[in-house]
Amino acid sequence: MSEEAAAVEIFSVPGDIGVTPDLRRVALTYWGGDFSAIGVCDLQAGSVEVLQANRKAGLGMPALSPDGETIAFIAQPMDPKRAGLDSLYLAPVRGGDARRIGARAHYAAPSFSPDGGRILVFAGDKGVQGSVQLVEIDLASGAERVVWSGAFEGAHKAVYDPTGSGYWVGGMGPAASLEEATMLNTSAYDRKYGSTRIFHIPREGEAPRPFAVNLGGRWALDGVANDQVVLGSLALETGSRAALMNRQGEARLLWRSPRSGELPDGWAVSADAKRVLTVRIHKDDAGNFLDRYDIVVFETGSGESGRILSKVLSSDLRATYHDLRLA
Repeated sequence: MSEEAAAVEIFSVPGDIGVTPDLRRVALTYWGGDFSAIGVCDLQAGSVEVLQANRKAGLGMPALSPDGETIAFIAQPMDPKRAGLDSLYLAPVRGGDARRIGARAHYAAPSFSPDGGRILVFAGDKGVQGSVQLVEIDLASGAERVVWSGAFEGAHKAVYDPTGSGYWVGGMGPAASLEEATMLNTSAYDRKYGSTRIFHIPREGEAPRPFAVNLGGRWALDGVANDQVVLGSLALETGSRAALMNRQGEARLLWRSPRSGELPDGWAVSADAKRVLTVRIHKDDAGNFLDRYDIVVFETGSGESGRILSKVLSSDLRATYHDLRLA
């Protein structure tokens, strides 16, 4: 079998995937020993571009630009002595030099603006453990500005509000300042202030506003669709769920996995909220991972029994490999 037709051994960790708004392209990460790569699958073309890092860094938290041609990701040194130095990179999906952006020591959870010209990302400095600010980086100039003057004790997800009125943030806290976030015990802070861990930050610089205060269960921010917030819930007892919540706090279930005791390796909702994409690694009868996975797109509905719009097996993808040079 030729290299171009070989199965691509790229898996994601739960939730660690990147997609374009139309779900045509999916970025999946792979870590194995001292090797790391990102595979960007084109579901219409039946191909995947594999970006392979040198063996001194692990790649994670991929985010695709709206046109699917550029990928942002976090490169983490595998040397324990350099722990916490998580750099932010941009690279062409079809191969080329990776470009480091931003001047901070630590970045997490990048997200592109709707026009692809900016990146929203959590950023922190070396030696400041457990506190990050939300910043925006202009990709043309490289200029970085702090979106809100406070900080978060822990950061998970941040996305642009499609109305242009601010940002949606999933994190722990927030705190009024970087210094306060450093000192906070997250669980104690959340109990005291009733944090839902989902916030809206207006562009005017006002304080973050808690969202979905009365939402029961453990839900997390996963994005926005149709000007509504996409929430996800992962629980071994009940399986996985995705819901859409409007600004009045009314929720609508988009998708439910009927498989209790098993988590998908990633899922996402399209920008029009009409489709759900899931990624799942195959296992044998003994529970061992196999070197292939399914990428399935469903109509939004009550669960995986809904109509399947497309299904791709990784061994059917034509692979092209590119070496990533991380300066």
